Amino acid sequence: MKRRCLWAALCLLLVLGTQSGAQAEVFQKGPYLQNVSKTSVTVMWQVGGQRSGTLTLHTEPPRVIESEASSMHEVVIEGLSPATRYRYSVETEGVVEEGEFATAPAAGEPLSFIVYGDSRSNAAAHARVIERIRQEVPDFLLGTGDIVNEGASEADWAKLFEVEGALLRGTTMFPSLGNHDRQGRGRTADNFRKYFAVPENSPDPERYYAFTYGNSRFLILDSNTYSFALTDQTAWIEQQLQSARLDRQIEHVFVTMHHPPFSVSLHGGQSQLREAWTPLFEKYQVDAVFSGHDHVYSRAKKNGVNYYVSGGGGAPLYGRKKTSAAIDLEATQFFERVNHHLRVNVVGKHVEVSAVRADGTIIETISWGELPELSSEDLLALTPDVPGHKAQALPGAGAGQESVVAPGELGSSAAKQRGFGLLGLLGGIMTLCAGVVALWAWRSQA
Repeated sequence: MKRRCLWAALCLLLVLGTQSGAQAEVFQKGPYLQNVSKTSVTVMWQVGGQRSGTLTLHTEPPRVIESEASSMHEVVIEGLSPATRYRYSVETEGVVEEGEFATAPAAGEPLSFIVYGDSRSNAAAHARVIERIRQEVPDFLLGTGDIVNEGASEADWAKLFEVEGALLRGTTMFPSLGNHDRQGRGRTADNFRKYFAVPENSPDPERYYAFTYGNSRFLILDSNTYSFALTDQTAWIEQQLQSARLDRQIEHVFVTMHHPPFSVSLHGGQSQLREAWTPLFEKYQVDAVFSGHDHVYSRAKKNGVNYYVSGGGGAPLYGRKKTSAAIDLEATQFFERVNHHLRVNVVGKHVEVSAVRADGTIIETISWGELPELSSEDLLALTPDVPGHKAQALPGAGAGQESVVAPGELGSSAAKQRGFGLLGLLGGIMTLCAGVVALWAWRSQA
């Protein structure tokens, strides 16, 4: 009897090992999501060799889309309903991978997104940041660039998808192009273009682009000087900003690019960007600019615009520069050498940005904009369900005021929330309106 059990166990292990090996041989990257909107999404995956594939959207009845033989598959699913969650699967030669996604909401619904970047070099540190992000439920991800160490290295791209595969299977990343993501003497972005399918709505598609999500417009820029970025993007940027400010449904504008206009770390602020682009950000009242390049967390403010450096995704951390330009010193309001990500919640005119360390503790939280009218049911839904947590009110959280939580005030509890959805529910927006919500919850329990 023991021999039979042993043989059965060995056979099972052999079968499982064979299946795992076949799966790894077929699927090299993905499936993963790209370019989600209210009515569409792109699903991508890479296989070994030239193989056909089938994507199934598990609706009633199911939608089946065939993808012709290729090593890199890119399937666009259209005709979807806004703010709806879907389940999908991809099959190639009998091997099946599954995932889920949610479409973007209407303009009046809240949204939550994650910002991080410079994930290259240190896979262990990168994995810690990604694992922390996976414990949240963002609508999408903004990448501040340098997601790989060398754009020409297929091994670097393989490592990226190995670390982030589970996250990207259910959450779309909108990346910006970093200097390390480029390749060769011509500093092209061939692999970046191959692995990402972003909106093609600029004079140089997939290098810089824009998209709308909820009540916000996002501009993703190429700040690399090799791209002659300052000469061919400036007019497009102003046109995009003008259009956003004329659109009554757009209440916020956010910008992502790799190089920071203001920084007190190793590379410092980029003077060319300050001269060419920050006047436009100020003129059209951009809410926040997210950058990387310096492997730190820092926050600056200049003429009403918030500038964040979020380069703590896994690359070797930098220290504070010994001597910084006076304009960088004047603008910078917070600095920490740390692996981290940013969590951004938007409800109506209100924006809240929390910087979260890889261990889940809060670096700081800053918010601005008028708070929406919330019912008692909304407040209950927004209150963190954390045993033993005694919430604290934020100072100065009134309408139109900027509110800041000092480092460590919220501890690790804020990072333990779950459940932000895209079905029009306010219940899962993590640490939203932290002052008013937390104070109400604390008084209710007192």
